[in-house]
Amino acid sequence: MRGQAIHRIAGFRAGALAPRLVLVLAACGDGPPTPVAGEDLLEMQADMVSYDMVTYFTNAEGIRTGKIEADSAFFFQDSTVVHMRGVDMTVYAETGEVRATVTANRGRYEERYRKMHALGDVVLVMPADSRRLESEELHYDPLTERIWSDSASTYRYQGQVTMGTCFRSDMSFQNYEVCNIRGSADIGGR
Repeated sequence: MRGQAIHRIAGFRAGALAPRLVLVLAACGDGPPTPVAGEDLLEMQADMVSYDMVTYFTNAEGIRTGKIEADSAFFFQDSTVVHMRGVDMTVYAETGEVRATVTANRGRYEERYRKMHALGDVVLVMPADSRRLESEELHYDPLTERIWSDSASTYRYQGQVTMGTCFRSDMSFQNYEVCNIRGSADIGGR
């Protein structure tokens, strides 16, 4: 389209060319607007920004043990912590099936120790036995196989809803604790 329009106006005199050139250039500008970063992104002083980030974890034998996906990730040269937005994390069992998933608005991933701190509308789901934990923040330490939240938490399991001011557990939910329980009282392990 642009090549045809320029070709048609090339034979006109300079006086007639100006108004038509304006019309042609205006017609070419009807495309979608260029996306502009939000103010919070423009103010971020990260050394590197990654979009649609995917990070895989493996054990010493090279078997995949987890994956983190984020809409955006912010890296800093003086830190081993990656700040993320739009977080989806998957933890795999030794057999390869999904052991747990975590979704959150934001997260901090500590690369050295593989620790994750999910923040904002956090939901942990353990599909094998339909466990679900909801909180505003959740910590995960793969080396000690522990999860915990120091914020109000809602734990759902076998039709029971248990609410409390904090939550602590191992990844197999054999030993877990809900602080200052409200709701169901039967929170024993399997």
